[in-house]
Amino acid sequence: MGAPLRILSIGASCINRFQFQHFIERHPETAPAFLRGLFDWNIASLDASLRALRLARNGALTETLGDAERYRIAWDTLIVNGSLPEFSFFREDTPEQLLADPVRRTDFLQKIAHLSAPFATPKRGQRTHLVWSNIQPNLPDTVENVIPWESFRLTEPRYREARRLGCQIFGDDTTFTFIAAPPDAAHEVNAHRDVFLVDLPRGSDYEGPPGLFEPFLQKVLA
Repeated sequence: MGAPLRILSIGASCINRFQFQHFIERHPETAPAFLRGLFDWNIASLDASLRALRLARNGALTETLGDAERYRIAWDTLIVNGSLPEFSFFREDTPEQLLADPVRRTDFLQKIAHLSAPFATPKRGQRTHLVWSNIQPNLPDTVENVIPWESFRLTEPRYREARRLGCQIFGDDTTFTFIAAPPDAAHEVNAHRDVFLVDLPRGSDYEGPPGLFEPFLQKVLA
């Protein structure tokens, strides 16, 4: 039997975690493979994902995320870290009060530290599979006037950099799944076997059909 497999999202939004949960509901025996991580409930452009991965590779992710002075409120609703442009901590209630309250702020930082641990201090003796997607239907509308949509596009340089950083953090046997909307992927990435184009209509939905990731995850776990 090979080393145990762990599956982590590296962005760009919460559709990955929703799809992981749908898959687990159908295949509960796979639950241990799906680690909770930094990108699960947050929004990050692909450029922001790459910045976070570089910090992890350089051993600076924990310090960067743990510094309370780097956080501020943007657009009245989002918590952002000044060292991670285009990364928003999206699912926090009353964010201004959170940062102003020492107890809530400490709890927030501890939660972020816990979710970033798989990247900051990866366990050895395990295989890692990283999943990235930009197909969440409401994502372009959600980030409009907040994060430039161009930085969510899957281009060849971003694809190569994501793979390079992932392998540097987790090991050369790290594998990947990139799921992109056809208009938001450069033509040259189509040739890669771990890139999949999914023409999911844009709209108000954020979870996607429950079985959307089924073929991809079945392949990973086969």
